[in-house]
Amino acid sequence: MVTTLRSFSGFSVDDVAAALPFYRDTLGLPARENAMGGFEIDLTEGSSVFVYPKGEAHVPASYTVLNLVVPDIDAAVTELEAAGVHLLRYPEFDQDDRGVARSTDPAQGPTIGWISDPAGNVIALIQE
Repeated sequence: MVTTLRSFSGFSVDDVAAALPFYRDTLGLPARENAMGGFEIDLTEGSSVFVYPKGEAHVPASYTVLNLVVPDIDAAVTELEAAGVHLLRYPEFDQDDRGVARSTDPAQGPTIGWISDPAGNVIALIQE
């Protein structure tokens, strides 16, 4: 077994200068520059995500890079829309006019919506 001191995940962006304010100011997450040219987003319970620059070589992830659990998805969508961020649309999901896929049966999945960061990475909003 490998002994680890801590763990964290990471993903790339093409422009750190555009991504950091999005995560820090638009989403309100505690994010700060680090010594490696990227930034860290502090998550709950002491974990973090390292966001690193990849410049023109960046390709948006083909998966959700971050899941944000929110108490009220409608309030979150309203706040994001006020900041100019709109939910993504996926043809395979039954989404309402705001872009939220609403679930009445937890066995079929959560009430969820998706946005993208300035680099095109997908972030999920999941109502608890």
